[in-house]
Amino acid sequence: MGPWTNVADLVATLRKRWRSGRYLIDYGRDVKWVPIELPIKAPSAGELLDRFDDVVKWVERFQHESRTSGGSPCFAVEYRTIKGRSLGSNSVPVRVRIESFDHLRTLLGTTNEVQSLDRILEQTTEAMPELTPWVVAHPLKAIEHAEIWSELLATVVWISATPTEGLYLRQIDIQGVDTKFVDRHRRLLDELLVTVLPEGRIDTRYTAGDFARRYHFRPKPEYTRLRILESEPALPEVLSEFTLRTEELASLKITSRTLFIIENEITFLAFPRVCSAIAVFGSGFGLASLRPFPWLDDKEIVYWGDIDTHGFDILSRLRARFDGVRSVLMDRATLLAHRGQWVTEPSPTNRALSNLTKAEEALYGDLIEGRFGPAIRLEQERVRFSVLQQALQPWKT
Repeated sequence: MGPWTNVADLVATLRKRWRSGRYLIDYGRDVKWVPIELPIKAPSAGELLDRFDDVVKWVERFQHESRTSGGSPCFAVEYRTIKGRSLGSNSVPVRVRIESFDHLRTLLGTTNEVQSLDRILEQTTEAMPELTPWVVAHPLKAIEHAEIWSELLATVVWISATPTEGLYLRQIDIQGVDTKFVDRHRRLLDELLVTVLPEGRIDTRYTAGDFARRYHFRPKPEYTRLRILESEPALPEVLSEFTLRTEELASLKITSRTLFIIENEITFLAFPRVCSAIAVFGSGFGLASLRPFPWLDDKEIVYWGDIDTHGFDILSRLRARFDGVRSVLMDRATLLAHRGQWVTEPSPTNRALSNLTKAEEALYGDLIEGRFGPAIRLEQERVRFSVLQQALQPWKT
């Protein structure tokens, strides 16, 4: 058969338009239906003469497929007449016309989607009519979540009606809704809540990624783990290590002069004793949550992380909060002295870092460019302990 249009081609065109949501949006808005007309590439007079039997079968397929197996109409076919001396007059399709929305959904097999949208609109209009315009504007997204729409709707209704200050997400009291449900669907819930809540109920400093803070729930507390490296008059003598809510650290009056922030847990535990110092377990990017408490104002902050691109990224982020942060054992000499201990960094970063010293920036650039090899990484637990002890001499005097 020649390159003539077939019904599958027309269905593909219409399905692409359907997936844009345009027809469902008009359906939801009760827009008056405008018939859809699609042109058909039909056989020429010469093709009709040369391939008469193929053309006849092609025309019959259009006639057959214009209705469902049950006889329901899908589209109307417009014909034109081709005349020839040998074959006389013959009619071939040149255009199809979709006369109604019902015909369109029958042709595309999307009746279930329409019925699903009807149910969602009915639910929404009954429970929270303010959300109906959102459903009408985003019908495909609503249909995609049809199985959980009642839970989503109930969550939006509950948050809208409940003062959330001081509550954890765990305290949302809805059948079938828990914190994992909220976390999985937080971006969609955010879209819905933005539609119905007044400005004062949304903290725009936070995105949907921090759903709790954005909607004034009590966030999961952050914790800071510390080790006393010698003695700390502000704390009981029996304590050598402790973990506190980060927000509660503000109430302490730490007198130690130096704060060492250490990435690796075993290194944190084995870190040598240093006079008037405390060690903080940094645990990756989480250390950026360490806040500028009043008692930190006169402290020397020293950071030690892996020598890799992410280690310098963490250092730069930390300096964004605390200008005077020093780094230790994150230099070229340490890297080259441990060549046999290098490993591969899984997914290096190459973003611009604005808070590095010239020497750190140069080494960071070498790592990005692969000067010493591809994705070089020296983890801090691979640095010889004697090298660490030597590096700490300035703080031991």
